[in-house]
Amino acid sequence: MFTLTQRSLRFFTITLFMALLALTGCQTAPQKGLTAAQIAMLKQQGFEMTDEGWAFGLSDKVLFSSDVESLNPASTEIVERIGKALLSVGIERVRVDGHTDTSGKEPYNEQLSLRRAKSVGKVLSAVGLKEENIQFRGLGSSKPVASNDTAAGRTENRRVSIVVSAD
Repeated sequence: MFTLTQRSLRFFTITLFMALLALTGCQTAPQKGLTAAQIAMLKQQGFEMTDEGWAFGLSDKVLFSSDVESLNPASTEIVERIGKALLSVGIERVRVDGHTDTSGKEPYNEQLSLRRAKSVGKVLSAVGLKEENIQFRGLGSSKPVASNDTAAGRTENRRVSIVVSAD
């Protein structure tokens, strides 16, 4: 037979187990995807939905001079604004895709585009995004947004895209 102390201990143990079980059931899994507030901010900043996630809109893209990897002051301000806006709604992971025009050899263009992406990443990390949460891709001239047959088209193709995944 159980003594009073043993019954109390058994009752306490069962009650504690049930309470822990109930608390575990109350926890919610982390949310997948982006919140409505995050999507609204992305749209407001000029991001557009693509097959790869939310990409910084072409109307506000970050452009570079020919064979230049560093950002000019106006582009730096745009990237700072974007980085602060992302952090303000809890977006802490991004991918930065660098692009070039077709001038030069493709191996060189891939490296140049990666350096461009990393120059944008430096600005994003300076405003608070953690470096380990920024992925970089140097895509060279593989994804033009304009014709490389004109100076204006080549200028448009020298850019960096900031991409936020919806996952």
